[in-house]
Amino acid sequence: MKRSEIRKFRSTLRQFERLIGKQFKLCSCSVTLAQCLVLLDIDEHKKATMGQLAAHLRLDHSTLTRTVNGLVRKNLVERAGDENDRRIVWIRLSAEGENLCKEIHESNDAYAWQVLSHIPQSERANVIRCFEMLVQAYFDHESQDDSC
Repeated sequence: MKRSEIRKFRSTLRQFERLIGKQFKLCSCSVTLAQCLVLLDIDEHKKATMGQLAAHLRLDHSTLTRTVNGLVRKNLVERAGDENDRRIVWIRLSAEGENLCKEIHESNDAYAWQVLSHIPQSERANVIRCFEMLVQAYFDHESQDDSC
């Protein structure tokens, strides 16, 4: 692969990162981007342990703990002990957290719809498939190499 292709790819990723950051700022002023991502992951899985959340989000436990503690203080998530194993603590959305996730989903769905409407309908599935491949390539690389 040519150096110019790599630089173009990196430049495009930086532009995309800025746009995505802007999108999340539009969706909720009450939480940080990291908190938003944790909320959406819990919403997707309905409940999760800290270990599961760390694995899903690829975060270290100390970062995740600070983020979850902030969400607990905001009454957006709750901790609940496992009925069968006291060592397991489940994290789940509170009613307030569920409402915020619903707002975030509605806002992001509308935004994504607007963005995708600029892509010909015949190409949308291909764009989504390419994003999935890109994310998987990053995951595959990350699992092989933990260096920066």
